[in-house]
Amino acid sequence: MYGNIVVAYDTSDGAKAALAKAAELASAGASLTVVEAVAGKVPSPAPGGPPLAKPEKRAMAREELHKAIEAVDPELSASGWVIGGPAAKGIVTVAEDVGADLIVTGSRGRGAVTRAVLGSVSTEILHHAPCDVLVVSPQG
Repeated sequence: MYGNIVVAYDTSDGAKAALAKAAELASAGASLTVVEAVAGKVPSPAPGGPPLAKPEKRAMAREELHKAIEAVDPELSASGWVIGGPAAKGIVTVAEDVGADLIVTGSRGRGAVTRAVLGSVSTEILHHAPCDVLVVSPQG
């Protein structure tokens, strides 16, 4: 059983599937932290913390996060982090900061060649996560 779950979110189908799975797991009493990385960053106010998104982008992303969480489960209590900079690094940093037991992330369904050339957020998270990682397919 996982007590502290971090979910990567970016409005893609894979991220929506990841949020739904994380909400399902969180319904057993786990805390849920939803993280969205956006372009345009400002330094973190906390030493060594993840960079934050610019205020206008952060506000829009927070609204997206709130709507997404309510769409999955209006009763779900979750906190949201909007970060700037590379998504995988920021998600791993948030997971470390909140003491996550599990990171849930979506897959975009890229092929092996595309992943090898471009990389992927989920692959990067798998290599650097301080905890278990669940990669959810957008097809369910």
